[in-house]
Amino acid sequence: MRYVSLEQLQQTIPAQTLVWLSNDDASMDTMNVAVIEAAVLAAEDRVDAYLQSRYTLPLTHVHSLVSEIVVRLARYNLYSRRPEGSLPDAVKEAYKDAMRELEAIRDGKILLGISTDASGEPVSESQADCSGEPRRGWR
Repeated sequence: MRYVSLEQLQQTIPAQTLVWLSNDDASMDTMNVAVIEAAVLAAEDRVDAYLQSRYTLPLTHVHSLVSEIVVRLARYNLYSRRPEGSLPDAVKEAYKDAMRELEAIRDGKILLGISTDASGEPVSESQADCSGEPRRGWR
């Protein structure tokens, strides 16, 4: 995973909810990290699909908005694994907001303050609120 950590995901989704959403066996009491990682990777792929025409990917500096979008999309992906229940309105609205933000980034209406050259370095520290580093799995 490139744009969020498990800790960032847990700031939005409580650990117990992650346990419930990531396991098909209701008796499990630990998170299924593989399922969570797959949901996050799918969200990151969607983000990349929108950003690829504007930025060099993968991003070397992850803007906080990108991380927030990935978390909202991953949350939606995890809830969508449960087709027998309805998705909470807050999850659906967060997904719609994330998609609108991705479209705005793609269309240049929201700028991330990241250069668009091959280096992927921030334009300047004062112009960009970039944080994070490339990930090599959960931290």
